[in-house]
Amino acid sequence: MLSAVWHRYIFLFGLIGLAAGMMFGTVPTSIPQIILAANWLLEKDFSYKWQQLKTNKIFWILISLFLLHVIGMSYTDNMQRGLDDLRNKIPLLVLPLILFSTKPLSQKEFKMLFSFFFLAVFISSLYCYAVFAGYTKKTIIDVRNASVFMSHIRFSLFIAFANIGLIYFAIREQNKIVRLLSILITIWLLFFMYKLEMATGFLCLLFVGGILITVYSLKKLPKKVSFGIIVLLITSSVFVTTQAIKSLNMFHETSNNSANVMLEKTKNGRWYLQDTIFGLAENGNLITININDDELQKEWNQRSAINFNTNDKKGNNLRYTLLRYMASKGLTKDSVGIHSLTNEDIISIENGNTNYQYNINSGLMARWRELIWEFTKYQRGENPSGHTLTMRFEFWKTGCYIVAQHPLMGVGTGDIQDAYNAMYESMHSKLDLVWRLRCHNQYLAITVAFGFIGLFVFLFYLFYPAIVLRKKLHYLYWPFFLIALLSFITEDTLETQSGVSFFIFFQTLFLWLASFKIKTVNE
Repeated sequence: MLSAVWHRYIFLFGLIGLAAGMMFGTVPTSIPQIILAANWLLEKDFSYKWQQLKTNKIFWILISLFLLHVIGMSYTDNMQRGLDDLRNKIPLLVLPLILFSTKPLSQKEFKMLFSFFFLAVFISSLYCYAVFAGYTKKTIIDVRNASVFMSHIRFSLFIAFANIGLIYFAIREQNKIVRLLSILITIWLLFFMYKLEMATGFLCLLFVGGILITVYSLKKLPKKVSFGIIVLLITSSVFVTTQAIKSLNMFHETSNNSANVMLEKTKNGRWYLQDTIFGLAENGNLITININDDELQKEWNQRSAINFNTNDKKGNNLRYTLLRYMASKGLTKDSVGIHSLTNEDIISIENGNTNYQYNINSGLMARWRELIWEFTKYQRGENPSGHTLTMRFEFWKTGCYIVAQHPLMGVGTGDIQDAYNAMYESMHSKLDLVWRLRCHNQYLAITVAFGFIGLFVFLFYLFYPAIVLRKKLHYLYWPFFLIALLSFITEDTLETQSGVSFFIFFQTLFLWLASFKIKTVNE
């Protein structure tokens, strides 16, 4: 039998291990949870633990989401997928059970926990940047593949929250060295997010940061100062939004452009192909005019090991990538145009880059440009397969059709993918089979599985504890909560281990500590 002190050490080790391990994949996330559960069982004293749990309504609300999935098993058809989903959701039950029956963290323990979390985010970002920069043997064509421990989007959410936490601790920290380190790591993480095109995390950071700055200025600063800050934030938001709207036209033709004059024949006397219907442009230069495929194929194959009639390294049609890239430079698509390309241009095209101004090192601007390209093509009715943003429109539309057929209780825990597959067939979806995926929206995923009853339970689960405990919750809960709510719009965050572990760990941690404060006051 271990003493209570040793059980506490093991508990803290498991908790810190989970906070750090979440950043490094499935095994480092699972092992700390196993340690926490084993320690909880070996500690025994179940009578005391039950007394702690049975009267704590926040605990029962926290495990209600797992119980909802258990209930959904009673009317699911695909039992195997349902069991797989329950296994993935076990942290929704285990972490509240362990934490809410354990003595809460001291201020020192809380600070140590977050220090290891920040350190893990920093180390993970360093390794992923080394992968991105080519210091490992892994070849990176799509920048999102540099996030080797979890999905690119979910990693961006960890970093967004870590940035806000680092700023918070830097403001409150008395030690100047620790404060400086916090600021430097924050700057590094912002740079990392930019270079790895983490648009979702960046948008969450800007939105949540704007809200926090507004609330802080209204509470803590003189009225004139807070008014000036709010005006600045509003003005900046309007400017950015205006520029974003203007950029939606970036693939339109530029008028009076000499590169858009349609020519009759190449220098070698061959006829040009002129497609005036397609109409899209790179840097204002039309993509599908002044094309001679015979010359392109011959000259390209002499300069590249990738055949003209195959795909580039991103899996896109190489001919089309070549046409877009040459258009971006204002070149005719013929032998003369190919000769005008540098060796660096050839490599860039092979890697799937479609514009000489943007490549894998272009950061968020390249990502924004890619999203607008996807949206532009989607508006034209083209197949959205493989496109991050516009595929989601298809996922959401399909999910809404499923909800319309099963509005009250949904299709059950294990039947979401089966329901999606059937609806894709019924709709004659344009999506290729490999891209016929699930919701990519947590609110919709809950509604598809459990209907509007389940959605009500989920919203109650999210908002009731935050409302009841609002005066006792740690400041960092609110940025975490807002980031989570935003992530649920474009991701079914709770359907993967990294997502569910991130959410339930911090959700339980903050509510556990706040709940104990309420209990202490009442006693």
